[in-house]
Amino acid sequence: MILIIVNVSVFIIQLLFSTLSNYWSTSHTEMFTNSLPGELPLHPWYYPATDIFTKLFWLYQPDTIGNGWLWQLASYMFLHSVTDPWHLIFNMLVLWMFGTEVEKAMGTRKFLGFYLSAGIFAGICCCIFTPHNPILGASGAIFAIEVAFAMYYPNSVVIFYFFPIKAKYLVMLFASFTIINCLLPKDGNIAHFAHLGGLLYGFLFVRYSSTVNNFIKTRADRNQFKKIENQQNFQVKVDKILEKVHKEGMGSLTRKERAFLNNASKIYKQKKEGIK
Repeated sequence: MILIIVNVSVFIIQLLFSTLSNYWSTSHTEMFTNSLPGELPLHPWYYPATDIFTKLFWLYQPDTIGNGWLWQLASYMFLHSVTDPWHLIFNMLVLWMFGTEVEKAMGTRKFLGFYLSAGIFAGICCCIFTPHNPILGASGAIFAIEVAFAMYYPNSVVIFYFFPIKAKYLVMLFASFTIINCLLPKDGNIAHFAHLGGLLYGFLFVRYSSTVNNFIKTRADRNQFKKIENQQNFQVKVDKILEKVHKEGMGSLTRKERAFLNNASKIYKQKKEGIK
């Protein structure tokens, strides 16, 4: 629900900036369409932008990478087309329908990380395969959620254009159409590579996230055990040197033992000061 509220709020801000941009002077508009005064824009209205808000926060590779505006990799997924309200409505409807169940399966914190990272991954795919096409919208993250839903609830029945179909088959259908559209691109404003990136990321995340988390936890536990073991070995060595000093005196220590004892003294002193 928070994600839906944020998306709708950003859409309202977009409408405000879009409306204000209609009252700006011609010079302002030319600045955002990269055309010289008196000339028609070289590209359609959406390329590269008609208002400063869109230009700053959608994903446009020449700005994202060329100008270092890396925040666009995350911000673009909260923007939607102001000329087609169904872009926002459909994405938020799917987010509510499938995202609710996926969030229950993952937990809220993991779900939020999944949503954001899926959108970023989808954006990176577009930067690689369609670098000069600006994109906006949550579709990449939404497609990832659809895959996650199908993997968690594969036999759930979904109504698709009035026809009931199992979730796993619906996602296979989406994936097939998406791959075809990527291989046989057509003119239009649909970011098919963002959809493909979302589908791929959703599968990889659900399939391998637990394995990766277990690997990280095991590695951390192993490092902690090794640290404790090293501390124990360190203490044993200190005790042996002190016992030698007690029996034979400081003069019996080798240069290496003296250096080790001095270092140990400094370490214990630092720990004691840290506790204070």
